[in-house]
Amino acid sequence: MKNITIKNIYPLLLMMTAMPALSANKQYNAGLDNSNWYLSSSSPIQCTLEHPIPRYGQANFVVKASKKINLDFKLDSRRAMPTSEVVQLKSVPPQWRPGAVPELIDTVTFHQQFDGYVTRQSAWRMLNELERGQYPTFYFHDWYNNNQMVSVGLSSINFNKSYDDFNNCISRLLPYNFDDISYSILHYKKDGSLLTQFSKKRLKMIGDYIKHDETINVILVSGYSDSYGEINANRVLSEKRANSVKEYLSEIGFNNDKIKVSGFGEKHHIADNRSILGREQNRRVVISIEKEEI
Repeated sequence: MKNITIKNIYPLLLMMTAMPALSANKQYNAGLDNSNWYLSSSSPIQCTLEHPIPRYGQANFVVKASKKINLDFKLDSRRAMPTSEVVQLKSVPPQWRPGAVPELIDTVTFHQQFDGYVTRQSAWRMLNELERGQYPTFYFHDWYNNNQMVSVGLSSINFNKSYDDFNNCISRLLPYNFDDISYSILHYKKDGSLLTQFSKKRLKMIGDYIKHDETINVILVSGYSDSYGEINANRVLSEKRANSVKEYLSEIGFNNDKIKVSGFGEKHHIADNRSILGREQNRRVVISIEKEEI
């Protein structure tokens, strides 16, 4: 019988430690000849990095315009998830690093009838692992495969160039999102349709966002005045204020048919017209933006 030494046992122990990451009955991941990464959206409001997984589906990372740091990962299978499953997400070393031990990134739940999701720090960890040549891999029991263990992995082959493009896109995202601009009140100077400096900045924010968001289906622009002056003249002035907003949004490329304008004149005051400050608040245009539910 051959003598077993510490030198002989150590590699064997390493292989046994790595076995849980390699014990799946079916493995889905791209190889050297079909591993692709690409930006499917690159704009000031969203950056999406996609990776097809042969015979399984699609993986993508998404960062959206926001005040906050955000990242969502979605694993989109061609087949709906028939049951909710507890899933292990591991960072698996490539085959050319035999003996290297997989590391647990997170334990998540894939919910019935939904795509697999990973968010926040764990999603960023996946990108970091890909950057250093690792394969973030999901392990779960597959109902379609008699509840046997399967693995779905992301390949780091051809990743870095697209990841650089993804980071460049992120650096150009707007520091605010749809919720921040969906409802706005613009104020005006007395007896005119000229915006205050603050309102000009606000309108530019709105314009910079909406010209990139194709899901916006209507913008309601409602003009109002204070109660000084003749009633009909105030109504005309409120319409002029609202139409000046519509003209601006049209000039930056937003679909003119989606902008609905109304002038209410002295109606619907929000402050006391007997004070200067109250009249300033009543001279306003309200912009309400609605978008399609996705």
